[in-house]
Amino acid sequence: MAYFAITYDLIKRKDYSTLWEEMESLNAHKAMNSFYLLEVNNTATQIKDHLKNFTDADDKLMVVEFSKKPTFTKANAGTNDWLNERFS
Repeated sequence: MAYFAITYDLIKRKDYSTLWEEMESLNAHKAMNSFYLLEVNNTATQIKDHLKNFTDADDKLMVVEFSKKPTFTKANAGTNDWLNERFS
């Protein structure tokens, strides 16, 4: 499995529900507004190409693979649990 950080900016139409529903179906964890953590057997390019189907042409999307436990301040509830389950 690989770990990814996904962030986005929805520009004009702001159809968040379409993207949020897909992130939920992928079991992504919403760590912050517009920032998700995901564990899957894919590449960053494959994830980006898939998620582009749930955004508009003017939206911004970034997918970053990571292999070490991220550090943060004040993330959404459950973020520590999500990370602790995957990193010692």
